[in-house]
Order: sequence, then C-alpha cells, then structure tokens
Amino acid sequence: MTDFYKSLPTVPVNIEMPLPVYDGFVDKCDQSSREYAILKNGLIIRRPKGDHFERIVEIACDMDDADKLFLLASRVYPETLENIIKAIAQAKSDWLQQHTITPLPQRSSH
Repeated sequence: MTDFYKSLPTVPVNIEMPLPVYDGFVDKCDQSSREYAILKNGLIIRRPKGDHFERIVEIACDMDDADKLFLLASRVYPETLENIIKAIAQAKSDWLQQHTITPLPQRSSH
C-alpha cells in the first residue's frame, strides 16, 4: 500500500470473498476489534456461477479499513489476501479515473 492512498480514507473499497474464506477470516478475528466490526457489516449475496449459485460476502469499507483488514489477514489468514488486494487495486483505479484531470487543449497562437 502506498502512503498516498492511506491518506485518503474516503476512497470506497468493496471487498468480495467466498463465504468459506470469509468464515475462516472472521474466526481468526478478536471480536472486540475494529476488523471484526468491519467484517460483520458484510452482506452475504448469491450470484449465478455456471449452473449453480455461489455465496459471497461483500464488505463495503474505506481505504483505511481495507488496509486494517489487509494487515490482519497478512498475519492471521493469508487465504483472504488475494481478495483484499484485488479490491484495493480496483478502488485505486476507480479513484484515479474519477480524479484525473484532463488537460485542456492548447490554443494556437496566431
């Protein structure tokens, strides 16, 4: 993570992970921690996948909270790192697209 994005806590991050990965991660969390509270606010959704439905958890948080989850996962449940990294990368990309200023065309001087 770069310090630039850590300094932007209003950047929204949407982390998705399969339900078994979510369950394993939650089991490793201290129930009094901020990370546990973030995870418990996740929504379980069903979406089509081939000929069946898969259940995933969507966790909506800001960049600061995503960073907290990343740090905890790296210590206690690395199986979820891929999901968190993917969500953070997507959030950074979305933020940059929304906040990139397109330069005005140069006027020709006659």
